[in-house]
Amino acid sequence: MGRHPKRKNSFFEKFSRKGNKSQGTPVPKGATVPRGTNVPTKALTNVPKKTVFKVKLPSGANAPLGANAPTNVPPGAFVEGKIQHKGRFGFVLSETVGKPDLFISGSSLKLAMNGDRVRARTLRGGDRPEGEIVSVVTRARTTLVGTFQGGSRPVLVLEGPGDPVTILDKGAVRPETGDLCALTVTRWATAHEPAGGTLTEVLGRRNDPAADLKFLLRKYSIADAFSADVEKEAQSFGDDVPPAAWEGRKSFFDVPVFTIDGSDAKDFDDAVSLEERPEGGWRLGVHIADVSHYVREGTPLDEEARRRSTSVYLSGAVVPMLPFPLSDNLCSLRPHVPRLTLTCRMDLNAEGEVTGHEIFESVIRSARRFTYEEVESLLKGETALDVSPSVQSAVRRMGELARRLRDRRFGRGSLDFDFPEPHIVVDDQGWPVDARRRERGESHRLIEEFMLLANETVARSMASLPFLYRIHERPDPAKMESLEKTLRAVGVGVPGGLHDGHPAALQRVLAGVRGKPMEPMVHMMVLRSLKQAVYSPTNAGHFGLASKAYTHFTSPIRRYPDLLVHRLVKERAQGRLTPQRQEVWKSRLPEWTAKASAQERVAVEAEREFLDLKRAQLMSRRVGETFDAVVTGVTGFGLFVQPTTVFVEGLVPLQDLRDDFYHYDELRAQLRGRRTGRIFRMGQPLRVQLAGANTEKRQLDFVLEPSGSSPRSR
Repeated sequence: MGRHPKRKNSFFEKFSRKGNKSQGTPVPKGATVPRGTNVPTKALTNVPKKTVFKVKLPSGANAPLGANAPTNVPPGAFVEGKIQHKGRFGFVLSETVGKPDLFISGSSLKLAMNGDRVRARTLRGGDRPEGEIVSVVTRARTTLVGTFQGGSRPVLVLEGPGDPVTILDKGAVRPETGDLCALTVTRWATAHEPAGGTLTEVLGRRNDPAADLKFLLRKYSIADAFSADVEKEAQSFGDDVPPAAWEGRKSFFDVPVFTIDGSDAKDFDDAVSLEERPEGGWRLGVHIADVSHYVREGTPLDEEARRRSTSVYLSGAVVPMLPFPLSDNLCSLRPHVPRLTLTCRMDLNAEGEVTGHEIFESVIRSARRFTYEEVESLLKGETALDVSPSVQSAVRRMGELARRLRDRRFGRGSLDFDFPEPHIVVDDQGWPVDARRRERGESHRLIEEFMLLANETVARSMASLPFLYRIHERPDPAKMESLEKTLRAVGVGVPGGLHDGHPAALQRVLAGVRGKPMEPMVHMMVLRSLKQAVYSPTNAGHFGLASKAYTHFTSPIRRYPDLLVHRLVKERAQGRLTPQRQEVWKSRLPEWTAKASAQERVAVEAEREFLDLKRAQLMSRRVGETFDAVVTGVTGFGLFVQPTTVFVEGLVPLQDLRDDFYHYDELRAQLRGRRTGRIFRMGQPLRVQLAGANTEKRQLDFVLEPSGSSPRSR
C-alpha cells in the first residue's frame, strides 16, 4: 500500500481524531491497577471526562458510572445502549446527558460482546443503577480476531475483555497454536455457553508487520482490497485526462497554481492560487480534485466509496477509499499535467473578508508540487533557484493573507489547539524505527486557513438547500461548570462567559497558558469538555471554529462526505437540484451522514490502536533504558509520562510509587504523598526507566529511575 499521510486539516476538521474517543478501558478513580491490567496509554487524554460514581463490586473494586450529573433511574426501567466490557463486569453506556451508565454483572453479561448494542433492564435504581442484559439489538461485528489456541477443544482467544470463542469449524485453514486468526461467528453466546464460529483466515504470527496490519483491518472490518468490478471501473478512465474532458470548464493554465503537501504524500487533492485584484485585495482560488466526475452515483465505485466512507491511515500504509488509478493518478493534482477540479474562487478585501465568490468546474495544470518544508523556507524570505519569481511571490503573498485570515478567525472566538501529531518511521518491512513529532509550521497554517475559508464559503452558499454540514455543537453546561472549577483549582484565570461556553472565553483560557508548563494540561482539560464533531444534514454551526456554517469540501479523494458536497454543489450549478431532487437528498442525507460519522470513528479507533502497537513494538527493543521524561497525565492509577527523545507515552503505575501512599487530587490533577507531601503534576520533569513494552495490550510501563533522583515538588 502507498503512503497518504493525513494533512491539511485544522484541529477541528479532524476533531474526532483527538481527545473524544477512548482507546481502551477507563479505570476507576483511586483504584490501584495491578501490573498486567489493560490500561490504555492514552486513558487520560482520550477518555471523555465524566463524573464518576463508586459502586461496591463483589471483588471490592470501584467501578465508574459516567454521567454529567446523577439522575435517579427507577428499577424495572429499560435502557438501550452499547455495552462496554471490563472483564467480569461491564456498563451499558448512557446516551442521555445527566443519566448514569448502567452497571452489568452476572450471567447476562455473557449475552453480548464488547461494542454490541443491547437492551437492558434496571434491577437497582438510584444514581448508581445496576441491571441485566435482556437482549442484543445489533452486533458490533460478526468477524472476530484473536490468537488460536489448539488442543482437544480449540478456541480463539480475543484481545481485551471477553471470553474465548469456541472454534466449531476450522474451515479450510490449518493454524498452529499462537497464530493470529480471523473467525466468523456462527453461534452467539448464551448465559451457559460461549460464542462459536468458523475460522476463515490465518493472519500470521504476532509482531510480524504484515500480520499486524491484517489483524487490525479484520478487527475493525476494514476492507483491504477492491472487488474486480470496482477495479475495472477505476481503470476504465485511462491514465490521462483528454482535452475533451475539460470542454466548458474554466482553465487555470496561465495562473500560478500549485499544491502544498507533506514530503511523503502520494495524492494531492487540493491546489491553491492567489492573484492581486486591481482595486485592492486578493482573489484566492482553492481548486479541489473533481472526484465526482469519475465516481458517479449508483456505480460500483460509488457504492464501494460510500461503504468505506473514508481512507484509513496506518503508519506507513493506507487503506484508500478509492482505488489507486483514481486516488494516486487521475484525481491527484500532479504537477505539469491537466487535472479536472472544482474551484471555489473567493474575492477578499484588504482585511481578508470575503466580498464575493464563485464555485465552478475547472481544469488546472499545477505549476509546482511544494512540500511544507519548501514553503516554510520561502515564507522566511529565502529564495529557491528552481522556483519562478512569480510563484515565489505568490507564496509569500499567501503567507500574508493566511495571517490575516487567522487573525480574523481568532477575533471571532475560534479555538486553536496546536498539538504535535505523531509520526512513526517504518522500514521497508513495516517495522517501526522511530517515533517523531510532526510539528506544524506557518506553511501548514497557510494551507489550513485556505481550506477552512473554502469550506465555510461553500457551506454558506448552500444554506437554503439540502446540504451536508460538519457540525460541532456547544458544550454541555455541566462540563463547562466542571472545567471552570478545575481551572480555578490549578490557578488558571477564568474569564467571563466560560460558564456559558462562549468560544471567545475558552480562547482566552488557551491564550493565557500559551508557552507555560501547564499548557498541555489545560489544552486537554478544555478538549475533554467539548463535544465531538460529526456530519449532519442540519446546520448547528461549528463551535470550535466559531463558524455559523461549515462543511467538508476539500478532500473528496479520502472522504465520502466531501464527494457528496461536490455533487450537491454541481447539481445546483447545473440547474439539476429541482424540488423533486431536493426531496431525494433530504431523504438520504440523515442516513448517509450518520454512517459517515460512524465510519470516521471506526477509522480513528483503528488508526489510534495501530499507532499504539507500533510504539510498543518500537520500544520493545529499549526495555531497561532510562529516559528524561515529562509527566503528561495524572490519574488515580498512576502517571502518564512522555520521554523527551522519542514521541511515545507510557504509564508509571501507582503501585510502583513505593516511597509513600499517594492520594489522587482530581480537581488539581495531581498525586500527593500522604507522609512526604511529595507532589506529581502535569508538566513535571522526571527520570524514568522503561520496565515493559506489551505489544498485545499496546502499552508501555515505566518506573521512576531506580536511583530515586526524580524531582520533588511541594
